[in-house]
Amino acid sequence: MMRMEMTENEVEEKQDEMNVVSQEPRTCGILISIISRAQACVYDAAEFFVAWQGVLTIAFCGIPNSILQATILKSSFILILFLGRIKRDVDQELQGVVRENPGSKWPKTSVACLRDDKVLTLEQLSKLRRICSEESPALAASTPPVIVDNLSVVLYENCCLEKIILEATTPLRLPVETSKPTSEEKAHVRGVMDEFAAENLEVYHVFTSKFGNRSAHYRNSKAGATLVHFLKTVPAALARFRQRVDEDLPGMYDWFSDSSLHITIRAL
Repeated sequence: MMRMEMTENEVEEKQDEMNVVSQEPRTCGILISIISRAQACVYDAAEFFVAWQGVLTIAFCGIPNSILQATILKSSFILILFLGRIKRDVDQELQGVVRENPGSKWPKTSVACLRDDKVLTLEQLSKLRRICSEESPALAASTPPVIVDNLSVVLYENCCLEKIILEATTPLRLPVETSKPTSEEKAHVRGVMDEFAAENLEVYHVFTSKFGNRSAHYRNSKAGATLVHFLKTVPAALARFRQRVDEDLPGMYDWFSDSSLHITIRAL
């Protein structure tokens, strides 16, 4: 992961390109202040999962109640953080709110994407499902809970966060909140995972074979801002998963660098 050194003018130009909520200097400070008052929490790894456009991910059991969610009020240029499940009601209860991206509504770490000229066939998707099913038990059993004890506000040069313009990391309050996601939240995640079930594979293939979210999308220059937690350690089970995918689907996938792996809390 690269932290890019830029001149003040270059940074200002990049910020103008981004969908950042405010041009006011105090905005980032307000956001960091709010983050620092929030409670640390844990995420539990659940399984390997193939998301739409064939993106390979590590899915987590659910979003903890204490996790922060960022919401932007365009009219007042203020960043407000909502706790836990309140995020689900933000769009309905607040006017002028930037809608949350679907990708952060279920907890995951994206680990690889299809190369630009590749499209998954149904047979290849079936192979991936077998690999995910066989390697997920080891992932869940061997991966310690991910302790989310800080969050980073990131202005990025590319979407996979391998190139970063600016980064501000703020610690969360201790002790770590260890309560598990609610049954409702777990059911929500399970519903997403079940789309990849064997009996749904032909239907799900329509979504995994769609164009978009290939290497160019993630690695080409595309400035933006996000709120994330970077993984401190890479799950040990990921090494074997990578090996098996590359053996069974050679030349299909580009893997994101270990240092860029993260859980997205909310795009900003």
